[in-house]
Amino acid sequence: MAETNISWEQDGIDSGWFTAEGVGSVRSSSSWRPGGWWFLPIWLPDVEEHDVGPFKTKRAAVEEAERLASLRLAREA
Repeated sequence: MAETNISWEQDGIDSGWFTAEGVGSVRSSSSWRPGGWWFLPIWLPDVEEHDVGPFKTKRAAVEEAERLASLRLAREA
């Protein structure tokens, strides 16, 4: 599978919220819920039980988000 460049955009209102098209959102504990950083896959409904995490760092949450998105794309191919 070809390497995909994923662009994460910071929300204009909430500085702890980042989104990537086709991947989902990564949110900090100050923006979402306590415990660290959380990932919500775009392909699942936006409900708490679908949140993946918590992660200690934003980087860890983003890496897991990209890994899961890559697995999903590979499965659909």
